[in-house]
Amino acid sequence: MAVSVALLAGACSGMGVTAGADYSTSIDFGRYTTFVWEEPDDRPVGDPRIENNELFETRLHAAVAYELSRAGIREANSGPALIVHHHATVRNRVDVYEADAEAGYRSTEFGEGTQVIQYDQGTILVDIADAETRDLIWRGWAQFDIGAALSDPDMMVEAINEAIAKMFEDFPSRPNTQS
Repeated sequence: MAVSVALLAGACSGMGVTAGADYSTSIDFGRYTTFVWEEPDDRPVGDPRIENNELFETRLHAAVAYELSRAGIREANSGPALIVHHHATVRNRVDVYEADAEAGYRSTEFGEGTQVIQYDQGTILVDIADAETRDLIWRGWAQFDIGAALSDPDMMVEAINEAIAKMFEDFPSRPNTQS
């Protein structure tokens, strides 16, 4: 089974990062100390600015490796206990917000009446699997408005770091490894 860590990256433009994770509570994560990256898949990203972009991948790998290191798991050259895989997508989204004036609702964020918001939604998925069995043991995801970060490398680093940190907030860790 391929390992995919999913991160759905949230809004740099004020919408915030939406992130989470799911994992097997029956797994002893303390026995895992090493990981390797699985080769990228051939699924389309949806935006040429990050499609096959080594800089984006390097930033993403650094953020995930940092979070795993906080749990006592380091990257290995051979004989890993875990396999980590990721996938990112960018999609143009349109959200329509309408305050229901008849029911007495008002939106201070979007003003009165109907508001149409168009943005580039970034989604990152990260899967972590047991290297021996290839069973998926953890999946994380993050989502955010990635539009501004697509043209600003510093903002992209911040967006990736924030999204991955939020994704890994409740990562099961080894005793005495959280900082």
